[in-house]
Amino acid sequence: MNTSGKIPVTIITGFLGAGKTTFINGILKNNAELKFALVENEFGEVAIDSKLIKGVEASRIFELKNGCICCTISNEYELALAELVEKFPDVYHLLIETTGIANPAPVIRPFFADENMTKLFHFNGTVCLVDALNYQRYPAKILANKQIAIADYLIITKAEELNAEQKTAFSDVVKRINPYAKTAFSEFGFAPDFQLSQVGYQLKVFPEFEINEQSHETIQTKTFRFNHPLELNVFNDWLSYHLDIYKEQIYRIKGIFCFEDEPYYYYLQGVGGGFELTESDSLVLEKKCELVIIGNLKDVNLDYFP
Repeated sequence: MNTSGKIPVTIITGFLGAGKTTFINGILKNNAELKFALVENEFGEVAIDSKLIKGVEASRIFELKNGCICCTISNEYELALAELVEKFPDVYHLLIETTGIANPAPVIRPFFADENMTKLFHFNGTVCLVDALNYQRYPAKILANKQIAIADYLIITKAEELNAEQKTAFSDVVKRINPYAKTAFSEFGFAPDFQLSQVGYQLKVFPEFEINEQSHETIQTKTFRFNHPLELNVFNDWLSYHLDIYKEQIYRIKGIFCFEDEPYYYYLQGVGGGFELTESDSLVLEKKCELVIIGNLKDVNLDYFP
């Protein structure tokens, strides 16, 4: 909480798979002595990202699922903010992670338009993560550019794959969309130059990015749940095959799995047709698996599963 007695709020946005959850974990790790709260919004019915957060007590994570706070569940969003203040008045800073397909403007709006919210919160600004590897292949480029345009601070992620010339060229691309935002690079999920105190909200006007409410009708989610361990190699083959066939339609995959003869849970993250399975440090206590697939799935056949 700042000297005004209000809770500072920072919104973390960016297109699907840009690295928002990893970035938030970095903030929490670098400020381990501070008390954070987190509003976690996921487009699907299963909360995956909140399970990957480390550094915030579970009770201080507010999950908003199965819709975007920018459109379909805005009422739930404002109720969660009010509940947060009531339960945790000692919160030092509130982080809000939007879905990867969110329009950030309605997420920001309550902190200026709602009299109660303006008394309780100080809006610190918006951070947008931009995936340097997959930006040119984004299936919803207009939406991604709107997220960039509204940001006060841009983090260019996966920069470890770029040389100095490519970094300059990509930085020029995002600066043409938003010349006013501060910009930093992130390598392997770590942005050493970033500080929350430096975000600094500033009023911007971008007529070409005037944003209307939208329902994301062309984007769907499909969720798989299993109450038994999967066979790792069979799952890998199935997922690789379908991501190759439907790489234009599948925008994002994520999940938590237990596999046969493996004592720890595995986390799945994927974007742009590729994916990574990472062994966690959490022992398997409940044998269940959850997979969330996000994309234009209308004509995608994913009913068979190994």
